[in-house]
Amino acid sequence: MDYLLCLVAELREEVNRLRSIREAEQEIDWWSRALRTQECTQEQPVKKAWDQRALVTSPHQAEGSDAKENSEWKRVRNRRRRRTLPLPTTSPQVPLHNRYEGLDVEDKMVDGAGVDPSTLEEAQRSEGPPSRITTSSTRRKRRVIVVGDSQLRGTEGPICQADPPLREFCCLPGARVKDIARKLPRLVQPSDYYPLLLFHVGADEVAVSSPRVIKKEFKALGRLVKESGAQIIFLSLLPVVGRDVERHRQTQSINTWLHDWCHCQNFGFFDHGMTYTAPSLLASNGNQLSQRGKRIFAQDLAGLIDRALN
Repeated sequence: MDYLLCLVAELREEVNRLRSIREAEQEIDWWSRALRTQECTQEQPVKKAWDQRALVTSPHQAEGSDAKENSEWKRVRNRRRRRTLPLPTTSPQVPLHNRYEGLDVEDKMVDGAGVDPSTLEEAQRSEGPPSRITTSSTRRKRRVIVVGDSQLRGTEGPICQADPPLREFCCLPGARVKDIARKLPRLVQPSDYYPLLLFHVGADEVAVSSPRVIKKEFKALGRLVKESGAQIIFLSLLPVVGRDVERHRQTQSINTWLHDWCHCQNFGFFDHGMTYTAPSLLASNGNQLSQRGKRIFAQDLAGLIDRALN
């Protein structure tokens, strides 16, 4: 079985590699055509401006105009004046804050240790209940928002390279399902038209929370995005291998429940299956993906996004 899984992983890797080469060639052809079009449009006004300048500064034209006015060339002294540029009075418009801050402070808030009580109370007041997510019905290019826990780390390249301005990637190491629900209103804009939201979260939470708590948090996240007008896809939790048999059992139980729940809520569900249990796709600890596993995982997500958008 391990040998067959390795063969399947190698085949998928080869298919994704050929697909990425084809997409890169298409992108190069598109940029070359765009550059040629831009050069043609820029050459015409530049040529026209040089022609007008040549007509104005032509000595024959200057002599003709002088002959009509019977005037002579006059020498004008150059008056040099030092110009001082005004200093900017407004602050720069570039945002200088981190949009995706870490979760260390929030973890400390949950634990209640090492945080000043006044700071904890102020943070809880400012956080408040999650905002209702709304989107626009005005037709425009669709945005793709991928948000999840630490298992998404290192997969942003293949996901965002297809259309960087319309791809939003948010990896929150150590995040729980409720953390995703708290951050999501900041990622989805009211002007977004039918965005695609992909969630990959819960694998890190299996070791610290009970299945009942995880299911409750998934239901709260579902209520937040249910009437948002977005296309929702939940990804299955990656299975783990090793001696932690109980964690593997809980992961499979949550995946089964998540599949049925997404079907009832009309959400999309993408099941990874047991593909990533192959020895070459997992790290030595059995809980995280290896470099090769992350590469195949990222290509699978990129293919899923292409199929969902088309």
